[in-house]
Amino acid sequence: MASVLCQSDGVYKEPRVPLVVTYDSDADAAYIYLQHPVTSDASERIVPFDPREGMFNLDIDHDAHVLGLEILGARRHLPSALLEAILRQDQAETEDQ
Repeated sequence: MASVLCQSDGVYKEPRVPLVVTYDSDADAAYIYLQHPVTSDASERIVPFDPREGMFNLDIDHDAHVLGLEILGARRHLPSALLEAILRQDQAETEDQ
């Protein structure tokens, strides 16, 4: 069953979907998944944009759906609270293993 977006006070609302974000500290790169999981062969096209301020890449599948967003130079571009939350989650998952 498809969900429907409802607009209230200029804000679109629908049931919350967990945000899946990964971060590679060696590469200083984050990946925000809009579809999860994404297989290594799912992306048919990568659309880069804003090369002056960093490198951002949209991964697009064969149906022209956006799979996710890669952010290079993530420490500079992501809100610090989001980056800290990603790092805490990564640490918690490492401790659970």
